[in-house]
Amino acid sequence: MGMDRIVEKLGATALDWSYNTDCCGGSLSLTRTEIVLNLVRKILDNARAVGADIVVTACPLCHVNLDTRQAALHLDKPIPILFITQLMGLAFGLEPHALSLEKHMVDTRGVIARAH
Repeated sequence: MGMDRIVEKLGATALDWSYNTDCCGGSLSLTRTEIVLNLVRKILDNARAVGADIVVTACPLCHVNLDTRQAALHLDKPIPILFITQLMGLAFGLEPHALSLEKHMVDTRGVIARAH
């Protein structure tokens, strides 16, 4: 609930969804890639099903898996993944380059356009 409250205070809408606290399988990233891909697909499919257009995380492993594994899943519409601190930076008016948003695998330009 803490992340939801922070997201709401930053001006975004926190959605209630089944997989919002589920693990992406980060500890299995190198040894059990198929399990990770399955978990990532479930998380992203569920987020999309409830209308999410971004996913915000505080976990570096979740960010890596959710952002980089989307290409391997061949998703029709990838979902940008942001660290909570990047969402904070956007809300506070920082420039996207200062937040390294251009380094994400999934294009974040739509998120940036909505924030400015």
